[in-house]
Amino acid sequence: MKRGSRLAVCAVILACSPAFAATDCSRAKTGVERLLCSSDRLARADQLMAVAFRDAFHRTERREDLLADQERWRKTVRDACNDVPCLVRAYEDRTSALETW
Repeated sequence: MKRGSRLAVCAVILACSPAFAATDCSRAKTGVERLLCSSDRLARADQLMAVAFRDAFHRTERREDLLADQERWRKTVRDACNDVPCLVRAYEDRTSALETW
């Protein structure tokens, strides 16, 4: 997808969803997604991180960099977790990091 198109799609998603990137439990397929959906604490952490991401997206002019960084985090940090404590730490750390974007 071209840069402008990708940003336009993200802008529409952000405008329509107060918690962009929050896990849709009706579509949970991976072990991590199922863990997120099985724990109220993780679901809340996912929502808080999604709000922090949305806010960072609106604050930064480096949206492409933020999107790439979020994807990297998801693949290398979040998806590397196999249990609730690991995911809680990952989400708390990511939420803090997004607040500085």
